[in-house]
Amino acid sequence: MKLIEKSELSQVSLLTILLCFSAFAAGLSAEAILMKWELWPLLPIIACVVISWILHIQQIFSEKHRCLIYAAFVLFAFFYYGSHITSIFDTVAVMSVILILFTMTGVKQLITLLQTGYYITFGYGLLMLRNSGETFDSLLISRTILHFFVITAICVISRTLIDKWSDVFSRTHDEIDKLTEETNLLNDFLTNVSHETRTPINAIIGLSSICIDEEKNADRCTNLISIRNAGRRVAEQISDILDFSEIDRNRLKNNCEDYMLSSVLNDLVEELRSYKPEEIELVFDVDPAIPSVMYTDIGKLRKILRHLIINGIKYTREGGIYVRLHAIRESYGVNLNITVKDTGIGMTEDELARIYERYYQVDSGRARKDGGLGLGMTIVSGFTASLGGFMTISSSPGSGTTVNISLPQKVIEPASCMSVSNPDKLCLGSLLLLDKYPNPNVREFYNLMIRNIVKGFDVKMHRADNIETLKKLLNSVRLTHLFVSMEGYVIEPELFEKAAESMIVVVIANPSFKLPAGSKARIMEKPFYCFPVAAVLNSDRTQIEEEEYLSCEGVQALTVDDEPMNLIVVKNILKRYGITVTEAQSGFEAIEICQEREFDIIFMDHMMPGMDGIEAMKRIRSGNAKKGIDTPIVALTANAVSTARETFISAGFNGFVSKPIELVELERVLRKLLPQRALTVKKPLQQQPASTVAAVAAFEAAPPETAEQAQENTLSVMKRLEECGLDTAEALRYCADDPEFYLTLVQQTVTESNEKQQKLSAYFADRDLKNYEILVHALKNTLKLIGSSALSERAKELEFAAKDNDYALIAQKHEALISDYRQLTARLQEICGEAPEAAPEEPEEEIMDFPPEMDSSSDEDDIIEFESFGEEG
Repeated sequence: MKLIEKSELSQVSLLTILLCFSAFAAGLSAEAILMKWELWPLLPIIACVVISWILHIQQIFSEKHRCLIYAAFVLFAFFYYGSHITSIFDTVAVMSVILILFTMTGVKQLITLLQTGYYITFGYGLLMLRNSGETFDSLLISRTILHFFVITAICVISRTLIDKWSDVFSRTHDEIDKLTEETNLLNDFLTNVSHETRTPINAIIGLSSICIDEEKNADRCTNLISIRNAGRRVAEQISDILDFSEIDRNRLKNNCEDYMLSSVLNDLVEELRSYKPEEIELVFDVDPAIPSVMYTDIGKLRKILRHLIINGIKYTREGGIYVRLHAIRESYGVNLNITVKDTGIGMTEDELARIYERYYQVDSGRARKDGGLGLGMTIVSGFTASLGGFMTISSSPGSGTTVNISLPQKVIEPASCMSVSNPDKLCLGSLLLLDKYPNPNVREFYNLMIRNIVKGFDVKMHRADNIETLKKLLNSVRLTHLFVSMEGYVIEPELFEKAAESMIVVVIANPSFKLPAGSKARIMEKPFYCFPVAAVLNSDRTQIEEEEYLSCEGVQALTVDDEPMNLIVVKNILKRYGITVTEAQSGFEAIEICQEREFDIIFMDHMMPGMDGIEAMKRIRSGNAKKGIDTPIVALTANAVSTARETFISAGFNGFVSKPIELVELERVLRKLLPQRALTVKKPLQQQPASTVAAVAAFEAAPPETAEQAQENTLSVMKRLEECGLDTAEALRYCADDPEFYLTLVQQTVTESNEKQQKLSAYFADRDLKNYEILVHALKNTLKLIGSSALSERAKELEFAAKDNDYALIAQKHEALISDYRQLTARLQEICGEAPEAAPEEPEEEIMDFPPEMDSSSDEDDIIEFESFGEEG
């Protein structure tokens, strides 16, 4: 029979045997000295004890082999004890204890070995009695028979017990195997159900999004949004079930890759906005010293943060949730420490002890505000362990809950994850009115976050508690940036609009808050945290005299972007400076053009199919170096934080311009990279923007009837586009409120639609998910630019799927997206027609355009995809 397969029981048995063997050896040594037995056998007995402990501590040999060695050592000591006449009849008690101890091991062969050893020892003792002249009377014979019977009976009982135990353990193992099999079948069933449920849920989400885009009735639109949100909630729960199934079956695998924390948090913040009620504050406190690029499983990290924050929102009635992220340097990289603290209901000691149990939820009748499957903390715990980290939870009723997680991370780029340029030249002011929060914890959350922003960025900040204090501050200190809460702004908006003429004014507001038309302030949607603050501080809003503007006439520029609409936007922005623009739609085309022509400056998009912007830049530089040419190359990206700038500059770019393009930032780059002879300062015709000047001039030059008719036609077309489901008001915001330019972009969308459909379908058929991701990313931005937000979101979902190599999800939704895109462009063509071919000889109207912000839809390219916060309100 083999050793009982219960590691803990085996370890306890062997340890008990060793303790008793040690005690027996000590008692035997004392008796040998007192009885004046021969002492030389004590040395090997003591050596046996020492060897036994070494084997146990070092775990040398298997448990079965160690057990056999211990039995041999014990028998040697027992034989020494029983070989003396004075202890012959005492051996039965000692062997009875030994048999009981070794019965615990479950090895029947050991019982037989010990039984044989006893018979030999006892027989040897009887032989010694006979040789010593002892008379074998009836009493001695009866005692001998009794001792043999007792040991034999104990051995029989021991073997019977071992057989029974083996039978029980065998049945238990069978039941465990059966339960394990049934659990696996249940998990397989849940996984299959989850996958099958995804298809109709995705259809519900997709179709409801289409209906929302087309619905004009406010009440019906609200109902449709509720349906879509419910579908998204079910989709998230399905994802939780799949994650739990993987954890439960111990099948988790880490898909680690390089990532930027800015991209992860940007995605997370956008997702959490739909969960967070406006009365609950969400505060992110991120240490700028965290490395800019680290290495881990991004999906698991995002889900850990998401579950912890959503859990806090569920159980928080009033107050808020504080999320703190900082890093501690280690030899292997860093430990990314995450703290999530809420002001919710808290937990009792019993609830805290059960928090890791599957399906467990704190009493929903007590305080839960939302539903759930009770898998959140199980998933967090499983993902944390999978990433090699650990988690602690502290809580008490009525005092909220604090979760601390530490995750080891390999550092790819040790530079800070964010910083600001020229912090010594910045002077910040704030009017946040923190006293409006009745919960003192929320005030403390904001104070900690602001203190860490100021300390991390090494900038000066002056805080005002009321309007009067702020007025004194504005009169006495020259501020570069002013951050104000929406409650503070509405008290005296004229004050802040006037301040916005000489500084950047940022209003921290909920999504529902809107600035008045023509406002010069900016809106920064909550949550208010360091990444969007860094984007604003890095905008480098140099004050340019209103009576002068920059001109770069004669400058030859090459713009490289795989998205035609982006080329149109960049071209029109550069043309307002008098720059002649040549376009290339790929890195390969840009290289060919640069082999034939020379340019004064090149603007290079980053994320392009076939060859990205960094590779194209390096090849162009290599070719130019052979000619002795050093053309400045500027990177275009949607990331406005300082780390992106450093990343591109270190890669070899001469400059950096973020999307959407800010004219001040663009002019700063032009002034820095172009030779002084190419730069001139001119006086504008009027104090209006260039697009307005051109529009007014065209309007005044045209006959009255023609101008009036053109205006009516434009309004008619815009109205038809709204009926088609486009959010023209939002789209015009990206086109400097220029309807004519907006209609040009719509026409361009129609013109390029067939080519995009064909390429997307080809990439889909070839399973070329890399190029599919890039093209659907471009489609997403095109749709957003013309005001088709719902279709843009569906393209974004497929972009995420391509990034995650989820071909099954793409297969479910690709045809529907292409079909709806085809229908949309067909209707747009009926309304606007296609874009006419440009006449290169004829200068176009100067247009100042601002494309929509690029949201973070691709984790693989963290730099290009970070959302540009703090855009002009």
